[in-house]
Amino acid sequence: MAASLARDRRLREAKVRVALLDLAHGEPPGLAHYHGDVPTYPASVVKFVYLMAAYRWQEDGRLGIDGEFDRELSEMIHQSSNQATRKVFARLTETEPGPELSSEAYREFRERRQAVKRWLATLGIRDLHCVNPTYDGNGDLFGRDAQFLRDASVPGGLGRENGSAPNRQAMTAMGTAKLLALLATDRALTPDDSAIVRRRMRRDPNEQRHLAHRIAGGAARLGGLEVYAKSGTWGPI
Repeated sequence: MAASLARDRRLREAKVRVALLDLAHGEPPGLAHYHGDVPTYPASVVKFVYLMAAYRWQEDGRLGIDGEFDRELSEMIHQSSNQATRKVFARLTETEPGPELSSEAYREFRERRQAVKRWLATLGIRDLHCVNPTYDGNGDLFGRDAQFLRDASVPGGLGRENGSAPNRQAMTAMGTAKLLALLATDRALTPDDSAIVRRRMRRDPNEQRHLAHRIAGGAARLGGLEVYAKSGTWGPI
């Protein structure tokens, strides 16, 4: 990282965060990071968390993955559809968009919106604040969604100190790497479901041309590597 930063001004300006877990040399895995504990807005990266949660919910008998819901998961991951993500997140949390809620109704809504975050905590991961869907920004953020986003009493959001809404989505590179490691080693889901989720996250620049200049394209040029990923873009990120 030091060498890369020294020769690349734009990388220095990007406030980059990196985390690496080495799963090939025994337990516990070796961890290296560069600002990996600093939270950032994850944009669409959060969608792979909701994909994993959907399969865990199915294992627990809370929902079934078939038909329309299965299509929504595909659109969420492969097309990175925000509309599909809103529908998936609504199913996971048993919440729906709508007008602002009264104090009593909002308390229940607030609790339900943190369902995925509570599941992550059972895995030992407490630095992924995954409590919102993703939005297109064309007026689809309103009412109770905006009410929740303004709620400074929910811990873990990016907060006003970062110039963001208090309860905005936040993920760290270290927390993300740890969750991906649990997926890679079949520890967050059953082996069968882990394999399905990994398959849905497989990236091939020959099938998705826009990936040629992302990590999958770089891996293809090196050869002998496979990429399972979810990228995200937002503004300068």
